[in-house]
Amino acid sequence: MKTVIKQTINRFWSVRTLTLLMVWIFMLDMSLYPYRSSAMALQLKDAACVLPHLQNDFYFDKIMLLSAACFFSNVPFMNQDEMYVVLRTGKTKWGYRNIGYICVCGLLLSAILTILSILIALPAINFSNEWGSLFQSFAVNRQGGLMINQQAMSEYTPYLLQFHIFLIDTLAFILIGMILYTVSLFLPRIWAYAMIVVMVFLPSFIGKAGIGKDIFSPFSWIETIHWRFGYDNDKPDLIYIYTAYLFLIFLLAVMSQIRLRGSDWMDRESNK
Repeated sequence: MKTVIKQTINRFWSVRTLTLLMVWIFMLDMSLYPYRSSAMALQLKDAACVLPHLQNDFYFDKIMLLSAACFFSNVPFMNQDEMYVVLRTGKTKWGYRNIGYICVCGLLLSAILTILSILIALPAINFSNEWGSLFQSFAVNRQGGLMINQQAMSEYTPYLLQFHIFLIDTLAFILIGMILYTVSLFLPRIWAYAMIVVMVFLPSFIGKAGIGKDIFSPFSWIETIHWRFGYDNDKPDLIYIYTAYLFLIFLLAVMSQIRLRGSDWMDRESNK
């Protein structure tokens, strides 16, 4: 168990992690600057639930997802050091360990993103579980640099909305890792990244072009503006979103384990 924990820590804390942290801190600071400045000018504070509104922004969520994909750039973890681990534990157990690592990373990345969003918006936060006048005013006047979803504010308290976003971000990060991991076991890694890019950008392009719905990709569900509120049956509700994420992750996990049993290590090394 100690060996597994040590290997997980060694995989997680790397140059990739530091790069991701720098990108997220810069991105959050730039995105939240208008909100902080407006709040300080008005001498008002509001709930800590800023991340759900930030993720409604086209550029923010794309950078957020693509930086997470870059974090998993070491999949499918087939380096020389891992070869000896496979010889000791076997392919099946090694595969389960990889899936577990991806899930833990998804949880940690979501927690880091949530904490950073709160820390950077701290001058405008009072940790209340009620939507205050600051969010209400910005929602009406379209100020503060946030795309505030009034329907989400009416449906959920700040803490509950933040909790749902935390879970959905976790599942989205895990799905990114599992797509890269599983597809890389079948095809060269570049195809896995191409799939991620298409799934991240295509819905937005289709939606902006007006040629179809922009909610068919799982990665579009991190935006609260794509959730169902009331009787809008064209959009997915939270039950559908959670179920779809879990099903896709489970399906990819099964596919990766089946592939591992019949794969040759050296073939995958030469096919990167």
